[in-house]
Amino acid sequence: MNRSRSFRRGGKRNFNQNQRSGARKYVSDVPQEQLNEKDVGITEYLSDLAGFSGILKARYSDFHVNEINREGEIAKFSTTEIPSLNPPTSSDGVIPKESPCEFISQEKWDEIATIVDDDKGKIVELDISDVDKDTRGKIHRCVKEYYKRKICASTIERDGKKYIEIKKFNKEEKFDDRVEWTKGDYVHFLVYKENMDTLEAAMRISSCLNIKPNSFTYAGVKDRRGKTTQWFCVKKVEPWKLFKKTKCIRNLRIGNVCFKDTVLKLGDLTGNRFRIALRNITVDDQLIEAAMKMLEERGFINYYGLQRFGHSKEVPTYDVGIKLILGQFKEACELILKCKKHEDPNSDISKARNIYNTTKDAEKACAEFSENENTCLEHKLLVGLSKVNKNDYVTALENIPRNMRLLYLHSFQALIWNKMCSIRIKEFGLKPIVGDLVFCDDEEEEIEQTENEEIENNENNDQENKVEENNVKNFSRKKKVKLLTNDDLVNYNIYDVILPLPGYDVKYPNNKMAEYYKETLESYGLSVEMSFHNVKSYCLSGTYRKLLRKVNNLSWKIMKYDHPNTDLIRSDFDEYQNRKEPEDDPNGAYKALIIDFCLKSSSYATMVIREILKTDTSTTTHIKLNDYHKNTSESVSSGNLTIDGPAPDSLLSDPDKYEEFKRSIFGDGDSKRKLEDETEDNNKKIKID
Repeated sequence: MNRSRSFRRGGKRNFNQNQRSGARKYVSDVPQEQLNEKDVGITEYLSDLAGFSGILKARYSDFHVNEINREGEIAKFSTTEIPSLNPPTSSDGVIPKESPCEFISQEKWDEIATIVDDDKGKIVELDISDVDKDTRGKIHRCVKEYYKRKICASTIERDGKKYIEIKKFNKEEKFDDRVEWTKGDYVHFLVYKENMDTLEAAMRISSCLNIKPNSFTYAGVKDRRGKTTQWFCVKKVEPWKLFKKTKCIRNLRIGNVCFKDTVLKLGDLTGNRFRIALRNITVDDQLIEAAMKMLEERGFINYYGLQRFGHSKEVPTYDVGIKLILGQFKEACELILKCKKHEDPNSDISKARNIYNTTKDAEKACAEFSENENTCLEHKLLVGLSKVNKNDYVTALENIPRNMRLLYLHSFQALIWNKMCSIRIKEFGLKPIVGDLVFCDDEEEEIEQTENEEIENNENNDQENKVEENNVKNFSRKKKVKLLTNDDLVNYNIYDVILPLPGYDVKYPNNKMAEYYKETLESYGLSVEMSFHNVKSYCLSGTYRKLLRKVNNLSWKIMKYDHPNTDLIRSDFDEYQNRKEPEDDPNGAYKALIIDFCLKSSSYATMVIREILKTDTSTTTHIKLNDYHKNTSESVSSGNLTIDGPAPDSLLSDPDKYEEFKRSIFGDGDSKRKLEDETEDNNKKIKID
């Protein structure tokens, strides 16, 4: 199969320069050093049960996420029907002989009917000088409903009077295709995407529709490496545009459109459903069953997963967050634009970074971007720097959407929380102690500031920031907490204990943990009070998070498979397309564990997997495990992925030569993972009936 023909690019816009036909993906001689769990404070386990080897995200199709909304409904792609914006009309293409509008006389209605077949430029005028705006609207809608694009109507003013001028439609003239918005102002829709994170999806959709990315809101932020279905929202965009104009986006589809009166805000979900395949399990089924039952009974430590902190150890997101909190805005900008050893020196981003770091000329650096302009955070920052005064780094940073800037701040809070969580479990065990914090009044739901940052006293009042505020859950009430006394201990268990994320409006435990918070924050130049920031955008009020969590609706099964590229989970989009559920192969050479469960919002599925396997969840760790197969040469067609078998005389037909070739070209394991990502992504094509 000729891949250049079979896997066409996504329309005119090219969002990834490495996806160009014939482009070879750059692999650095200096591998990217990635964060591991210890780097971000993840060190403890709940149980002493032995772990076992299993590969997490060997393929991105092994990780499926579906949001659960406030009503408990799981986001499931089930329709591409375009809902009607206006109520059905009674015209049915038939133009009535009698005037259907009380504001159009029968005489004028008869005249209008003659315009359709007139070739002499006949015009019918309706005097509307004495009617209000609503009445004029009714006249326009009536003419448009029955005559569509056969005739056109416009309002003119002459000699101090107003008229509606009706004439035959001329293709050279612009047709008034505005629609009357009769439904809820906010269009909610599902976005199904593969190997694409939420922010990239928002950027791509907004680019196709030629509107600002901040016009779109969503309930949660999903990672790139997986198949995810989540709710999006935009104000007053006609549904047909969402479907038609986004068809060019590879690996993304829109469906389940509906109208609502309320905007979708970040945090408008109760949790997520996860379906995960762990490949190449080599232990006995009895150990697997024991581990799963232990998880069902005891749950997991509610750490923030590695996704919260970015992938690069060179510039982790919390380093930028620290600078922002300390008010060191110049240093924050320099970290974001820092040259990275593992980047392709010929890429737009790398060239721009290099120019800025050597010349400090942001405008010149911006000129290096030929592609990726709508999706690249670095480009946005450079644009901001090029438009402001030389040292106005605060204003320059505001060119980055607020929800992206918040990720830096939240990353630092999550780092502190993880470290304190590990200390609490290691030093004081799995029982509540005097001075621990719990929620009052048996409040089940915790407020996760890291997902739902409160916006206070926003300095900017432009429309873009108003839309951004809609994308952030605004909590006017922080839930009350209490300190446990000796008498309280019998009424609470470890699953009730909470720890604060640092901020100016939180309480800290009244025990040894308070000292640990103080020492840790001071090591970063901060105090536990987290004094109110002079730039209000970077003020953190703080919040609380449960120490442990339990999984909901947990189920699991063991499957055999015979090829490393075999799909093991059917996505909701696959189901929509009537594709079969993957089946167990009794004679398969490999074993996989398929897990299905639900978590509260802001809890991490990778931390659940960590509790099962007892291994680090970093990409580097699982890359090393993902070499369990040697021969991937046979042709596979599974779901949306199609891999062609090699010709008998090709390099791929000889596994030993192919492995030698990979080592000579790519070298390290990190590069190998990049190759697998690119192969899986570039050989994808979503088909819609």
